[in-house]
Amino acid sequence: MKKTTFMVTLDEKEIQISLKNSVTVRIFGCNHARFAFNENEIFLLTKKNQIKMIGTDISRIEKLEFDKVVILNLGNTDLELLQAYYYLLELAEEASLKLETKLDKISLSSHILKIYRQELDDALQALSSFGIKLEKKKYVTAKAQHRWKKSIADIEFHLNRKDASATIFWQKSNEMLIKAGAKMAADIPLLKDGSIGFGARFALNIREEQKDKWNPENYTTTEDIIVKSVNEMGHFLYFAGTNSWLELFDAEGRTIHELTVV
Repeated sequence: MKKTTFMVTLDEKEIQISLKNSVTVRIFGCNHARFAFNENEIFLLTKKNQIKMIGTDISRIEKLEFDKVVILNLGNTDLELLQAYYYLLELAEEASLKLETKLDKISLSSHILKIYRQELDDALQALSSFGIKLEKKKYVTAKAQHRWKKSIADIEFHLNRKDASATIFWQKSNEMLIKAGAKMAADIPLLKDGSIGFGARFALNIREEQKDKWNPENYTTTEDIIVKSVNEMGHFLYFAGTNSWLELFDAEGRTIHELTVV
């Protein structure tokens, strides 16, 4: 994950995050529509840090229950409010969030997506530092935590999917080793409009970083590859899209989740 620098101002009422590109984010507790809201801003309403609505019009809130408001101000960037708004909606759709926002979906070109990703992803990463993320809450697995231990380091885990296969070792807390000869998924999953989603772009970035260690003709790794986590492993090998902790099995058929969950 890239490093993001931002300045945080705290007081008894709100948190304000200031980014280098003049974008700012305000977070404050609130459960009604009587909050200050200006032009060139997008609001996100959350309940227990789960995003419930993304909007530009307070009148649409109606009777929605929420406990916190996030205000995203585009500052003096060249970003257009409506396109920034739809970029956030696209990320929410990709994460399968069920929002109260009900507007017709528009498609953004890959060029526009790239621009808005560059300008807004630092703000979203900063926001995630305070527990608010554009991702669906996983009620079964979100509470699960996994811990590396020395006894795990020598266990050979196997990935056996129709689109990918590999032998993997979790050799250190922040190192997963994918043995040479691993088979990678070839087909990039696309969104309904035919565009490449955020998760797939993340996976392609990881593959680009390791491009000298796999063969693009048969999608097979030619050298051992080290990634930082189970999440990165899943993105690199098969574009994720599933709970990767349940995809890796040892020789006795136990998942890596069973052996490391705390």
